[in-house]
Amino acid sequence: MSDDLRPRRSGTYSSATSVLKRGYRPIGDYALIGDTRTAALVALDGSIDWFCGPDFDGNAVFSRLIDQYRGGYFEVSLAGDDPAPDATPTRRYDPDAPVLTTRHACDGNCVEVTDFMILPGDLDEAGSFGRTIVRLIEGIEGRSRLRVALTPRGEYGAEIPKLDRDGTGRWWFRHDGDVVVIDASMELSHIRRGHLETEIDVAAGERHYVTLSVTQGGEGYVSNLDEAWRSLDDTRAGWAAKRLGERYDGPFAAEMKASLMTLSLLVHAPTGAVIAAPTMGLPEDFGGIRNYDYRYCWLRDSYFVLNAFLDQGMTDQAGAFFRWLMAASRSSAPLLETLYTVHRDSDIGLVNLRTAEGYRGSAPVQLGNGAATQLQLDAYGSILMTARSYVAKGGRLHPGEALRMVRFGEVVLDQWTLPDNGIWEMPDPRLHHTYSKAMCWAALDCLMDLGEMGAIDDDLSRFRADRDRIRELVLTRAWNDEIGAFAGALGADWLDAAVLLMPRMGMIEADDPRMVATYQKIRERLGNGAHLRRYADGVDGLEGREATFNVCGFWAADYLIRAGRVDEAEAQIRDMLVGANDLGLMSEEYDPEVGLQLGNFPQGLSHAGMIAASSALAEARRGQANEGKDTRAG
Repeated sequence: MSDDLRPRRSGTYSSATSVLKRGYRPIGDYALIGDTRTAALVALDGSIDWFCGPDFDGNAVFSRLIDQYRGGYFEVSLAGDDPAPDATPTRRYDPDAPVLTTRHACDGNCVEVTDFMILPGDLDEAGSFGRTIVRLIEGIEGRSRLRVALTPRGEYGAEIPKLDRDGTGRWWFRHDGDVVVIDASMELSHIRRGHLETEIDVAAGERHYVTLSVTQGGEGYVSNLDEAWRSLDDTRAGWAAKRLGERYDGPFAAEMKASLMTLSLLVHAPTGAVIAAPTMGLPEDFGGIRNYDYRYCWLRDSYFVLNAFLDQGMTDQAGAFFRWLMAASRSSAPLLETLYTVHRDSDIGLVNLRTAEGYRGSAPVQLGNGAATQLQLDAYGSILMTARSYVAKGGRLHPGEALRMVRFGEVVLDQWTLPDNGIWEMPDPRLHHTYSKAMCWAALDCLMDLGEMGAIDDDLSRFRADRDRIRELVLTRAWNDEIGAFAGALGADWLDAAVLLMPRMGMIEADDPRMVATYQKIRERLGNGAHLRRYADGVDGLEGREATFNVCGFWAADYLIRAGRVDEAEAQIRDMLVGANDLGLMSEEYDPEVGLQLGNFPQGLSHAGMIAASSALAEARRGQANEGKDTRAG
């Protein structure tokens, strides 16, 4: 294995302090591994503190992320309560796969732990159900003592499973009707209720493994050392075949590849769905109530996610996601729900977990999401913009899908005058959000474009008058003379960073003086360096204060590119990426004052925003280069 395991950037997330003191890790301390069915979060010290199965929104097997005492964990780390000061681990991903290698070096001794989840092959293959975490151990230098410990829990820490052994000595337990199998090359002792542990000495050249598999009927797990190491080669080959980022030749190529890999890990391959984030309960405000469950699929994200795939030539992922969107929206059509499970269920509900203390005491921890009952009119713009992008890149609407697009447009005609909860899911009372109105305009504009593209065989002229009426309304009544900017809602005096997307959707030119002024006001009132908040304190009526919202900073870069301010945009993206951790992962929010990530992690929308901004930057740079060639030729 490579000796070069140094992080690409240093900072809070790789600090010795966070490693030495057990408790709640900084959110950015975590790495993500997954198999495009579910995922696990691995802390810098080697503890898996979050894993749900068999799918992203399944019951948690390990959830120390939201309760340090009862949540359960799966640890492979240096033994001892007080590691030496030079024992800070270093880590990296494989160049082409989310295979995480963590190096533990101390007092001249060195051992590496390689973590991944087996990437299933054909979904029709026998045993493809299994969700397997593999942890490979290899001695590099000297002799290191490792602690291997597993404390599985059910019901987000409230349930202690009954551990049993089979005839081969493997441990197993039942988990929501499935069987979880634990296998290892070392003897794991049952120390107390639901807790397995051992310590081993690993000399240079020695290899070990420990695996955990969520299976049906207790079959389909790794059974020996050779099979464990062979699964590493197979998983690497499977990810390499995806060829992530190979088409991209613009600025921030390494960061682009990291974002594409992260977004790919949020894909639920059996259905094509893309979740918002693999976690729940990670707070936007420490100790506060802003703690949500993001293991679902939001329609508001669909346009950004699908375009991220399309921009980088990932047509298979884009096509699968689009088909999932069409299948999910069929059940409620012509109305659209706000969010769905990976299995297209929109009846999600909301329960506050009384048994979990919450990350750093941030409670209540919510299971499910209350946004499922909200009205978000921007969803219609999102799905129609998604359809237009899909068709523009060679996709095809089936006749039933084309008819459904028309029905969505008819809902917009009926509802665009209503107030709603907006893209940021503000509690009632509902408002006439500027972004929602603009997205209703975009929905009708895209519908008419789809007709011109031949994707819809219908007379769409009846949508033109309302489309023009919405645009006139937004450009007049959303403008606030007193603040000199487009406000976040009609008649309001507060700003919304999502308004920066109006040039992207085509409602107004980016260099229009009103948009230039709006950008400047948003930068002044909502900015903290390159980072932007969504809106000011108190606007949403909830307790607590948010930090900056990562995707908004990338939307600012997108705006600057469209305004012709390309150098500023490149600097904006570069400064935003400082908020990523050493592996390039970004959460929902970021606090620039203390350098901490906040909210659910990693956040797909943050990475989709980075991909969109960087793709636009690369295109703008190519345009500048071509202009230079034309000038020289003249």
